[in-house]
Amino acid sequence: MLTPFTMFRGSIHLPSLSSLLWFGFYYLTVVAARPNLVDNGTDSQLSDHEFTYVSSWPIVDRKLGSVSAVAINGGGNVVILHRGSHVWNIASFDVKNNYLNATGGPIAERTVLTFDRNSGQLLHEWGEDLFYMPHGLTIDHEQNYWITDVALHQVFKFNVSHSTKEPVLSLGQRFQPGNDFYHFCKPTSVAVLPSGDFFVADGYCNGRIIKYTPEGIPILSWGRNSFILTRTFNLPSGPIPTSFFAIPHALTVVPKQDLLCVADREQGRVQCFHTANGTYHSQFHSDEIGTRLFSVKYVEYDGTDLLYIINGPQFNIDSKPIVGFIYEMGANRVVGHFRPENSLHAFSNPHELAVSDDGVEVYVAELNPQMVHKFQRVTRHGEDVRSSTLLKQSAEFPTTAPRQMEKNVDIKPINMKDSSAGGGLTVGTIQIFSIVSTLLTTAFLVVLMARIFCFRPSTGASERTDEFTLVGLQDRDDDM
Repeated sequence: MLTPFTMFRGSIHLPSLSSLLWFGFYYLTVVAARPNLVDNGTDSQLSDHEFTYVSSWPIVDRKLGSVSAVAINGGGNVVILHRGSHVWNIASFDVKNNYLNATGGPIAERTVLTFDRNSGQLLHEWGEDLFYMPHGLTIDHEQNYWITDVALHQVFKFNVSHSTKEPVLSLGQRFQPGNDFYHFCKPTSVAVLPSGDFFVADGYCNGRIIKYTPEGIPILSWGRNSFILTRTFNLPSGPIPTSFFAIPHALTVVPKQDLLCVADREQGRVQCFHTANGTYHSQFHSDEIGTRLFSVKYVEYDGTDLLYIINGPQFNIDSKPIVGFIYEMGANRVVGHFRPENSLHAFSNPHELAVSDDGVEVYVAELNPQMVHKFQRVTRHGEDVRSSTLLKQSAEFPTTAPRQMEKNVDIKPINMKDSSAGGGLTVGTIQIFSIVSTLLTTAFLVVLMARIFCFRPSTGASERTDEFTLVGLQDRDDDM
């Protein structure tokens, strides 16, 4: 017999309500939280660093795999690294970090593609039957290509003018994770000094940086893994200590100050160290960036030391929008942003970025959707584009004097009140916010009533059980 309760229960479709709730959550935490930027994706009060999005670049004649890295070669053209048909997911590694799909063979597609910086035409390609899960790409001052592979647990150096089949240097043991100087565990990135000495970020498991001679002989190592999903010790409450890494994900060298800066991914910060001995120098963090920071690149522009930073998707209630940031090291603040102005091309899972030496072009690699974004600096001729006295003073802040080695300078968090003009909500945003809030409130009440009236167990009936699967951040393909 139909009762009011059975009629009410039959009319509720909980998956639809769940979808509605997730849509509202996504809008409030991602869409409505976006900074109020002008159409070109740059804060209008910070037009010293204004970029426009180039949606027609590059010209791709094939389906790419996850684009894990991007770099710029000596000719100014753009090189990307992608994973072809291989996908990093929860079944890729066992609990001891052994790659489980080795018998499937390496990626058959050509994984290293070079595009013309202007036309976007494909110029060159190589890298087939070499890699299993490539991660990082660095092109040094001698045009050597350095590639890390997290499945092989190895680092490779290629002299592409000599061979694209055989590396001139290989570090790590094939498919063997480890934590000594001759074993890696999912290494992520490489940075090379003018002397030829180089650094390896190692990586997802070990949370350390290793310095090598040009011949690959280890010099020193520092850092400890503090990633909550993989660390083997307890940290005291409070701020994470320096020299602890929750996935050192990308590296960049600051030559003027002899620093190596590290994107400390899961701690949402950049840590910088002296290249000579690995001692701590400073760190940079902003509430605007949030809890996850995927890549960092250094460029000197107009005499100013800049760090270009990209954050990524976040999994907390106060998640921040995915945006590119331009950070002025001397002034200790964000002085610009960049992001696609077209919502169809909005950042989703950015993984790495590259900046031209002249600071005119920025490229961002995305894991999913599999693509590369290009941004072009907007140049102004014959006018002072600085919009405030404060910004003029910041641009004149002295940054060239090296800081003393014995001073561990811990830079304070960025005061975003000085650098963000997009804090206010527009009328349209307020209206949509009101609508979404109403929908969320209604959906919550309906679900609550459904729980009370429809799923309350009767006498003798078994309890209803909802099962959830917890997937660690490290096992999400769109974050690797």
